[in-house]
Amino acid sequence: MGTESLRRVLLATSAGAAILLSAGLGLCVASPGMPANSGAQAPAQCGRLAVRGIDVVCSDGGRFHWRGVTAFALLEQTAHGRGADADAYMRWARATGFNLVRVLAMADVLFKLSPDDGRRHLPAFLDRANELGLYVEIVALADTARYGMTATGLREQVAAIGRIAAGHPNAVVQIANEHYHPTQSRELHDPAAFVELARLIPPHVLFTASAAADDTATEPQGAFITRHLSRGGSPARMIERVQLLGRLAVEAGKPVVNGEPIGAAERDQPGRRLADPGFFRDLARRTSAAGLAGGTFHCEDGLFARVPGPVQQACARAWVEGASVSSLSTPRFP
Repeated sequence: MGTESLRRVLLATSAGAAILLSAGLGLCVASPGMPANSGAQAPAQCGRLAVRGIDVVCSDGGRFHWRGVTAFALLEQTAHGRGADADAYMRWARATGFNLVRVLAMADVLFKLSPDDGRRHLPAFLDRANELGLYVEIVALADTARYGMTATGLREQVAAIGRIAAGHPNAVVQIANEHYHPTQSRELHDPAAFVELARLIPPHVLFTASAAADDTATEPQGAFITRHLSRGGSPARMIERVQLLGRLAVEAGKPVVNGEPIGAAERDQPGRRLADPGFFRDLARRTSAAGLAGGTFHCEDGLFARVPGPVQQACARAWVEGASVSSLSTPRFP
């Protein structure tokens, strides 16, 4: 680890302690070295999100800079009496400079959250995220094969999540997480399935369908497109591939979000996780330069929505720094 990376890790250690302390006191105080929200737009100012060309926009038509972070277990924590844990993570996310958390509405592999429990606790969770200044991308369908969901069950889940999202202006819907994955019901494996499922989302709710197995796949889409950038090859090659997503935005005429690229961890895991803040700064810069609507920072601790370790915090702050510096000056495609 170089001198700059070490400096960032040390800053992350002290910053993380300050955030945890402030969470315990019911405060949201950014400590020295933190981005202090870095201009991240909150629902109270930006309102319900919509689409205009290749941009996601606020209710007043101004461009929304999507700065998301993986937070899969936040609803599970809320449903199972660990609201303080959920609050701590959301306070950390907001203080670091993120404006959106990506959350699973159901799960069975990483943790257990039944569709019924998820739907029951989702309204209160969305209210709490709104109070803390965060949008929520709620993933309606995950691990559906593990629950034996039929086509009817899939429709019922998507319709229920859509109805709840319609009443919360900070809610964005992703219909399915990686529809092609073996943990998903066979009915989801065909991108054509999303034509019917998309009709179940109220028209004023911003939604995407699912990531695709290939960076350049044109389907599935949604009002905006989300893709999980391939983690194959070298870090430099990963960053180069962001340009493919920029081309997809131009060709489809829709916003594209780099939703789940390679994540950060406390140490490198080739092909899965990186521990280099410089990489994540460059990834965020390239995401803006390629004309994307934004991206979601992915990290190991985000899977369980726990305040990340020091290296992951350093990577998160570097990502926000890269997104903040480049997003304001990046020209948009016509």
